[in-house]
Amino acid sequence: MRRHRVHGDRVREPSPLVRWWKQPVRFRVGLALILLGAAVLTTWNLARGGDFSFYEASARSMSESWRALLFGAFDPAATVTLDKLSGFAVPQAASIALFGMTTSAVALPQVLEGLVTVWACSVIGLRWGGPGAGLVAGAAAASTPILVSMFAHPMEDGLLTMSLAVALLFWQRAVISGRLWPLLVAGLFVGVGFQAKMAQAWFILPALAVGTLFWAAGPLRRRMRDTVVLLATSVAASVAWITAMQLVPASSRPFIDGSTDDDVFAMVFGYNGVDRLIPGAFPGAVGSAPGSAGGPHRDGTSLVSMVTHVIAASGGSSDADPANAGRSLLKLLDPMYVTQIGWLYPAALLAIALSLVLWWRGRRDRGGRTGAGADRSRGALVIVLTIWLATAAAVLTVAAVPHTAYVAAIAVQLALLAAVGWTQITRLLSSPRRGVRIGGVALMLVTPAWAGVLAVVGGMPVVLGVILAAVVLGALAGVLLLLHGGRRRTAVREEHPTGVQEEHPTGVRERGRVGGTLAALVAVLMLAGPALYSVQVIDSAREGSGGDAYVGIKPGSTPEAHGFAPSVPAPWGGTPSLNPAEQAVVAAASSAGGGQDGRPLLLSDSWSLSADIISATGDSVLTDGGYSGKVTVFSAADIDALIASGQVRVLAVKGTAPDSDPVRQASADAHCRPLGSFTTGQSRSDKPMSGDEDPADQTILWGCS
Repeated sequence: MRRHRVHGDRVREPSPLVRWWKQPVRFRVGLALILLGAAVLTTWNLARGGDFSFYEASARSMSESWRALLFGAFDPAATVTLDKLSGFAVPQAASIALFGMTTSAVALPQVLEGLVTVWACSVIGLRWGGPGAGLVAGAAAASTPILVSMFAHPMEDGLLTMSLAVALLFWQRAVISGRLWPLLVAGLFVGVGFQAKMAQAWFILPALAVGTLFWAAGPLRRRMRDTVVLLATSVAASVAWITAMQLVPASSRPFIDGSTDDDVFAMVFGYNGVDRLIPGAFPGAVGSAPGSAGGPHRDGTSLVSMVTHVIAASGGSSDADPANAGRSLLKLLDPMYVTQIGWLYPAALLAIALSLVLWWRGRRDRGGRTGAGADRSRGALVIVLTIWLATAAAVLTVAAVPHTAYVAAIAVQLALLAAVGWTQITRLLSSPRRGVRIGGVALMLVTPAWAGVLAVVGGMPVVLGVILAAVVLGALAGVLLLLHGGRRRTAVREEHPTGVQEEHPTGVRERGRVGGTLAALVAVLMLAGPALYSVQVIDSAREGSGGDAYVGIKPGSTPEAHGFAPSVPAPWGGTPSLNPAEQAVVAAASSAGGGQDGRPLLLSDSWSLSADIISATGDSVLTDGGYSGKVTVFSAADIDALIASGQVRVLAVKGTAPDSDPVRQASADAHCRPLGSFTTGQSRSDKPMSGDEDPADQTILWGCS
């Protein structure tokens, strides 16, 4: 029996749900072409990209050990976890298990996550404003530079972005259909996003809660119930795994990296959460102890310092290190970030402003009554996107941003709001009133003008800049010609409070073709900038990396020095490798009995060395220190016991290790002898993903018995 939606004393049928596969052929073909274009860009250099070695090692470990997969461990023996939840690495581990350990296999899941994100944005746009809005939303997501680079590399942000886009899709379905189950699915996908990047997945919850409370179907009591169900499902799906993890006895699971006391909640909500805003605020998180490295004293001064820094740094930064952009009120206008995410700022702001104006006019015309059905869901989506955008932007502004991909947190909102803005501009341009059309042209020009600024700021290659100028001028000329001829058109489109247009029944086919061409040209003017800027990823020197997604050349570099030379496509292949010194370490450790009879190859105090060996060979390597180097996974007594029992035969100690290093302390035992010193260096990076590289380091190998 079909459910009915109740509004006051009125009962009516649920609004029909638009199905993307039932749309006209031109929509399905257009969506297929957008997905194809996204796939080409993200796979062009897939075999060259590679992951950040710390996470790549974990993916390989999880592909070889069910225990490592269950606990999200860094090493095959599952002695220590990652310093964050490992949900993002599960698809990578599955891909490695299916296709073998290659660079492309690790990155392939992110490509698929990107395609799902583009598809979800397109369907959301379709259900909001029709096929045109759906295609613009999908194309906007597919051409956003940070998404193009991010989905081409193995990064946790990919699964997060996809999960929240799908969550929004099901929330929209719940509002349109009046059913409860889509809200449950939306909450589950928020939980999936949490497994990928923890509390960042909750950026969307305030928006969904407001949207459900005020725009879901039914009376207030039912809407309140639905809101509670959505939030409860989201939180339960988010914390279910970490709760189960914490309940497992410490002796039966890996040590929790990112925490000083083996506490997964300290790692998730402290090290990866509150401490990003207020360092030292969460007990048990690495760096949160009073006076410890990585965090100030917990005397309340850290929050004051943070606020002071935000205000003082409001001028922004153009440093090539994302972490150095700091906390600034203008951070999202900083050249480091705005060229990656900011192309659609004008369209999104226009959408918000015009939607507010049209909502107020419609409310006044309706005498204060709210809309219903599909109209209601359209207005609700704009509100939800605005709140979600504001929430994520506020957090990004005040929080430290370790790498550029963090700004992808506002990409889906901008893509969808751009589709809303496109709809509103085409409505203005189709108005029978000359003044309104002129206003529409003025607003339309803001986005390509802004694109020109970003092209210069971002050092877009000259050849792409010339193409952009030609495309913009050609599209603008086409728009003006169509508008000039439009004076003879008499069809009028009705205005909805949300800015959505309804076809007038007296429209004719010719008028429809002209209107379609005009709308397409407006879309070109809006999206040509980010699309052409993103084309830079076909040059392997401009496509970013698994450690820091980025399109183009970072501020501080000279674009001319790098040039622009498209690389030969490399969609599949690539294998992790060891440098000669690391190969010598593996050989020496094997000769000393490491890796034999079920033993680990060695026990190291450097995750960088361990990660390279695990990624390239799959060998079991134990590691002390965790990602920060401050986590005591093994005490000196633990290591002595492992040596005495014969479980460990080889220790690898950094030449710069302090006297307090447990591995160094254990190597001083009379039962250990030096096997040699190796200049392993830092083949990838031994620091957080900041772009900095440590100088080459000596690794001293010890044989113990």
